Amino acid sequence: MVDYRSLRKVAVSGDIRYLKGGLLIKSMTGFGFGEVEEDGTRVSVEVRCWNHRFCDVGVHLPKVLARLEPEVTELVRGRISRGRVQVSVTWEEESAGTPTVDFDLAKAYKEKLEELKRMLELKGEMEMGLIAGLPEVVRRGREEVDLERAWRLISQACSKALEEADAMREREGRKLREFLSERLKTLEELVGEVEGLAPLQVERIRARLQERMREMEVKVDPDRIAVEAALLAQRSDVTEECVRLRSHISQFRDSLERGGVVGRRLDFLLQEMYREANTIGAKAADARISNLAVSLKEGIEQLREQVQNVE
Repeated sequence: MVDYRSLRKVAVSGDIRYLKGGLLIKSMTGFGFGEVEEDGTRVSVEVRCWNHRFCDVGVHLPKVLARLEPEVTELVRGRISRGRVQVSVTWEEESAGTPTVDFDLAKAYKEKLEELKRMLELKGEMEMGLIAGLPEVVRRGREEVDLERAWRLISQACSKALEEADAMREREGRKLREFLSERLKTLEELVGEVEGLAPLQVERIRARLQERMREMEVKVDPDRIAVEAALLAQRSDVTEECVRLRSHISQFRDSLERGGVVGRRLDFLLQEMYREANTIGAKAADARISNLAVSLKEGIEQLREQVQNVE
């Protein structure tokens, strides 16, 4: 009997790698392959990863090894914190004994193929070779497999595949980090331009009020115009939004430098940045600030697209 509790304890935890200033960030996209051979048995594992909000692991094992799915899932979760992961395990034995036929499965295949033939109004006879070649109908190998040995080989091959996938995810992560860092600089420059134009809004608002009064041929006390202009300027003041934007940008950069599993935090910070940029656009009394707010939102959207692939 296999002690599944002891099997579940056999998991290879992910190694921790560093860049200057902190941990690596990783992309959620990767592929890895691992293979192990022992005494005529070959085990190969493919690992495919792509982006997903949570850690979603799917495992495809030969039918005879299906009971090891929880162990494979736990092994993967020990290395990958976020993303969708598909693991495919192939088990081959050179001297596997007498081939076995799954007659019930072959019969089920035949019935479904005949149903498909009727639906599509196809002609011709169904050959035995077609059914025999379908998955799991004819198997070379023993029906019973030593699960402890199988798990040892599968865990070794799976660890190799995960290592290769991890290396690919790290390479993609470096590229993402460079891209995000460059875009942050652009955002900071845009915020600086907004800050430079913001104080000029009072004068522009005052001039606009005076022009309207002249057009309407209304005499108004200059002090009253100054007060009204100040009130309008206060409503259009974007100083606080710029301060918060700079704070979010700083936190974003700190998270990038610290590294690790930061994808969700980065996404949250970008949502906050977008909110501030939106408010700047709504408050703007100057067309140039409105245009800068649009550029800010475009830049933030570019960042969000890439952050969706950060673990």
